[in-house]
Amino acid sequence: MSNADTSAARPAWSWRQASVPLAVVGAVIGLVIVGWISTPEFVTYRNVQSIVRSAALIGIIAVTMTGITMAGSFFSLSVSQTAAMAAIGFAAFMSWGWPVWAAVLVTFLIAATAGAVQGGAVALGGNPIVVTLAVGAVLFGMGAWLTDNKTVRTGTDAADWIGTSRPLGVPTQTWAFVLITVIAATVLARTRFGRELTLVGANRLAAAASGLRPGKITVYVFTVSSLGAALAGIFTAAQFGQGRLDQFDGADIDSIAAILVGGAAIQGGEGSALRTAVGAVFIAGLQNLMVLRGFSFGVRILFVGLAILVSVSAFTVLRNRRQLT
Repeated sequence: MSNADTSAARPAWSWRQASVPLAVVGAVIGLVIVGWISTPEFVTYRNVQSIVRSAALIGIIAVTMTGITMAGSFFSLSVSQTAAMAAIGFAAFMSWGWPVWAAVLVTFLIAATAGAVQGGAVALGGNPIVVTLAVGAVLFGMGAWLTDNKTVRTGTDAADWIGTSRPLGVPTQTWAFVLITVIAATVLARTRFGRELTLVGANRLAAAASGLRPGKITVYVFTVSSLGAALAGIFTAAQFGQGRLDQFDGADIDSIAAILVGGAAIQGGEGSALRTAVGAVFIAGLQNLMVLRGFSFGVRILFVGLAILVSVSAFTVLRNRRQLT
């Protein structure tokens, strides 16, 4: 092939490789345009702040769950219950007079244990959907039993700064979201662990045959996911001074939607923490726009489900075309 032919072929290859990221960014831009035209208050400074704060919580959960999807274990259906129990636990610890650092540490330890248990069960051959659904039910049942379905209040303002402070005018949650995204993107794309995780997701048997330990990676990604959910719970409990079982209703579907809208392959082997973060912004913006339009909870879930369906279908077509060329 001549140099001219090679040069002509390169742009087409680049555009095909960039098709998924461009589609993700295009979805966000399209949402902003629709919101701006249909609902002027959607683009006000105050409302954008609200979207950013919501995107941070969804994003923290989704970005830390991205490793599960990339490793071929689909998703965790226990993240909403994990986050709610973390909020309840943190609020309870604070109400007992614990120092903030101890309340945070113990909350993280409990969440990490729950995540490791789920990862271990999946590594031993358990279906990730069934395992996480079961653990979510256990966590919800424990929460309802321990709290008698009542709100648990922190009873102190000692931890308020975690959820309400705004360094340089930006909420702490947003700083955490950005930092976690940068770390996750670096680990997944530029480290040996990230490459091994991707290989496990692409072909688990081949990964095991090459000397990798898929079970160990599975435990890691589920533990990280639970820690992310716990962090979201701590932020929420600190911001509102309370923890409730229903505080994270819908967080699981929103975080899954963020991952899929971000272009991760549902079967594993492909994904990006950065694209998941953009997907979280899209989902938070979509939810916000529907609230402003007065849509009911059921209708909002319907549209999020449609977003997932369209995303999976579109990205599957893009990947198939890319593989054929």
